[in-house]
Amino acid sequence: MPEKNQTTNVMTKESSFIFKSAHYEPEKRAVFLDYAYASGLNFTEVISFPGAKTNFSAEEGDTIEKLVRVLHLAAGISYYKAYCPDLIVINNQAISQIEADFFYKFYLMGLGEFSVENNLDLRQTINFPVTEQKAPQPSVLALPRTNVVPIGGGKDSLVSLEILRKSKQAFRPLAINAGQPILDVISSAGCSDAILITRKIDPALFSLNEKGAYNGHVPITGILSFIMALAAVLYSYDTVVMSNEQSANEGNMTRNGLLINHQYSKSLEFELDFNRFITNHVISGFRYFSLLRPLSESGIAACFAREPQYFSTFKSCNRNFHISEGMRKYGWCCDCPKCRFVYLALAPFIGKVELIKIFGKDMLNDEAQEDGFRELLGLKGHKPFECVGEIGECRLLLKSLTLIPEWQDSMLMVQLAPEIDEAGLRLSDLTAKSLMKHPDHNLPVEFERMLDEFIGS
Repeated sequence: MPEKNQTTNVMTKESSFIFKSAHYEPEKRAVFLDYAYASGLNFTEVISFPGAKTNFSAEEGDTIEKLVRVLHLAAGISYYKAYCPDLIVINNQAISQIEADFFYKFYLMGLGEFSVENNLDLRQTINFPVTEQKAPQPSVLALPRTNVVPIGGGKDSLVSLEILRKSKQAFRPLAINAGQPILDVISSAGCSDAILITRKIDPALFSLNEKGAYNGHVPITGILSFIMALAAVLYSYDTVVMSNEQSANEGNMTRNGLLINHQYSKSLEFELDFNRFITNHVISGFRYFSLLRPLSESGIAACFAREPQYFSTFKSCNRNFHISEGMRKYGWCCDCPKCRFVYLALAPFIGKVELIKIFGKDMLNDEAQEDGFRELLGLKGHKPFECVGEIGECRLLLKSLTLIPEWQDSMLMVQLAPEIDEAGLRLSDLTAKSLMKHPDHNLPVEFERMLDEFIGS
């Protein structure tokens, strides 16, 4: 959980947040995003695109400019959150009401968890200035019909990768700030042409956090989505195949009338908003959707269990991906919501012996994890602020484990299962239920067919 700010008067020091300038330098293969506060604090974020093209047509150049201007607005959320002033100044562009509305929602909902952790209400605070009457028209640049699969190191993106591979669809893996666990799974997948982008947040932001400025969760998937939209022109692809599941739509709690969802920028709501915004006002031929949206987390776990080649390399524990390299701990910590959930989700489908081999211990036999599992199961507090499955599916998974002999004696099974009223399912029925598709998704017809074929194989 992010550290809460340690001082209270720090918030009075900044009256306005300024979007200064943004530009792409082809010879450096990098975009530079400049921000500031009224007091003179300045930040420059640098996003580098190794191996990207350096020569562009006039139409490509215009499209890059459109993409950089919206990326500038999206990435600014990381710096805005340090003080959250109620005055936003945009020096380098004029924005329309449609753009202001989109980014208002992106900041408000994307900072939902952050607002809870810092006891803030940003509904009347966030205010993007409307200085242009007409919304921009999108570029009609034709991008090559090529797929990229963003790789996060965990099970979900590997399932997407295997769906495309088994459908004989060409693709390139893509990763942003790839640490060793991500490089390991890309290697396990036998891919040698990965796109590896780097995003460097200005160190001055971390200094502010240490001094007491607000800190906390941002909609990182949303920020990375804007980066990948820009990368579509730089690396010549038109389709980003995401791996967000149905379970990401479930929020954690309600506050001030808003559904607070840790996974807001992984939700179908954001996916549809982002698609509409990009295609209507930035670049019309760009495709962005989640191949796994029709499935729950347990359905993805059932699919992943068929791919043992990844068991030794995949990592979902967020301590592998800490923003500070010095703080990263590789492997499974076995003491966080993500480890608990992935362990529970995979337990019925992989089996106890193999799962202990992956994690190094039986997490359901560790009394120190009881409170954490209670939160996952809706028996205590609220759903953890993490990328975990729905409370209902966690309850079904645990109760179904009571029907599998090898799990029946684990300490937390004995303690927690009697507190859940719902009945469990036999493994065959649990698998069938988990693989049932949800109707709400944004899949093109040909990709839904690929998913169907994979599920049925």
